[in-house]
Amino acid sequence: MSSQVKVKGKNGRIYVYEVESFWNKEKKKPDSHRKCIGHIDERTGEIVPNRPRAKNGNGLRQSKPESQITVTGSGSFSIVDKAARETGLMDCLKKVFPNHWPYIMTCCEFLASTGDPLYLIDRWSAHNETYLPNGLISQRVSELLQCLTLSKQQEFFRTWIAHNESKEYFALDITSVSSYSEFISMVKYGYNRDHEPLPQINLLMITGQKSKLPIYFMPLDGKIKDVKALKSVLENQTMITPKMLSLIMDKGFFSLYNLEALYKDHFHFALGVPFTSKIAKEAVEKYRDTIESHYNVVSVAGDEVYGVTELQKWEGHRLYLHIYFDSDKAAGEKKAFNHKLHTTYQALCNDEKVNDEKFVETYFTIKETKVRGRKVLYNDAAIESHLKNRVGWFVMASNFIKDKTEALTIYREKDCVEKSFDDLKNQMDMKRLRVHSEETMNGRIFIQFLTLILVVWIRQKLSEVKWSNKYSYQEIMNEIGELKKISVEGKRKNLTLQTTSLQNQIMELFGL
Repeated sequence: MSSQVKVKGKNGRIYVYEVESFWNKEKKKPDSHRKCIGHIDERTGEIVPNRPRAKNGNGLRQSKPESQITVTGSGSFSIVDKAARETGLMDCLKKVFPNHWPYIMTCCEFLASTGDPLYLIDRWSAHNETYLPNGLISQRVSELLQCLTLSKQQEFFRTWIAHNESKEYFALDITSVSSYSEFISMVKYGYNRDHEPLPQINLLMITGQKSKLPIYFMPLDGKIKDVKALKSVLENQTMITPKMLSLIMDKGFFSLYNLEALYKDHFHFALGVPFTSKIAKEAVEKYRDTIESHYNVVSVAGDEVYGVTELQKWEGHRLYLHIYFDSDKAAGEKKAFNHKLHTTYQALCNDEKVNDEKFVETYFTIKETKVRGRKVLYNDAAIESHLKNRVGWFVMASNFIKDKTEALTIYREKDCVEKSFDDLKNQMDMKRLRVHSEETMNGRIFIQFLTLILVVWIRQKLSEVKWSNKYSYQEIMNEIGELKKISVEGKRKNLTLQTTSLQNQIMELFGL
């Protein structure tokens, strides 16, 4: 097995060695032969072969050097390039980053293909076709991230949003990404989605519900709550305008302040209403005994629930309140709630630590005396209220969706943002930020966002033919990544190694 290695000499010139690995029977361990085949031309970046040496001391030289043969992976490049062109991402990048787009796209290709950290891009780019003829080293990546300033990113977002502006609904959500850097001001201690206290930043993202493509993101302070995140978007009016957005949000974004701001800025919205709100409590109380009627059945994607819609006035504005009850969901939620009650009760009786302090405060009373010791009591009133007013119920408020079936359908389809966040963290090495400066962090997240656009488009293609049920995204990328292209110096045509059946199917699916 042979490979090429680049070594910098004392004179500053970079030499290229051909290394052939083999098993040394005498030493009983792996060994290798190394042969210098040339050096890198500083101007062109191409390999300049060594001049032929004299053979057997007779002064004879080869009349013609052997042809240079290179083998590179070409499958990943083909599929990523297709995604970049079909989504319009390539055109937007070329317009905003005329000098840096090949470097940006090479980073995106690497992340979309492997999901590995960017510092591993050196070896990968040396063996795969990219947008740069001589590959990309991690040092250039660090320089690139600092060039992707916030002003240039905002210019890109304006271009990208204009390219994707259409009459569709957009889902909005936030997620947290942990980081232990002490030099990034946004990194603050906050609670992630698993209620774990970690130093982190928050990412807000807006995604089209039809196209599923992310169109905008914003990094936020690690302490920020969902309602404050929405305020940040509303204040960023130069880019996110009411005309283009119909925001679909979960109940974490609900607050009276946010309702007022959404109406004031003339946004179309649909958002879940938490049961801490008087609006939700009164709605459930009103329809608790009458909602389970065949007149109120709502069917969405084969799933049947009960639902009613009520037109209300809120601060002089029209507000459609959609109230739903799912009896099947209620049974499951009741079972899960009772299980949590039981396990928490046992833990408290044994004086064990319970992570969910709010749950304990709400549903238990703990008394400790010197004589009787520790006594744990259930809060029966709070438990009864939860089972009666929350389990199986869901309330949604909207200022533009009148129909209860349409409202529930649109709300359930907003999981495109959650799926995007899942890809961001699990597919593209974003569970933790490995950067130590604000500028690098902004550039790193921007590269991840661009990569996410490509990954979502590829996933959509796989879903259309139901391949996602048979293969994972990474299995498809690994399979097409094995496709090799052979280039022979002086030959106009490239050769491709024999393809597998699955590779042929992938190429046919993506029109490669």
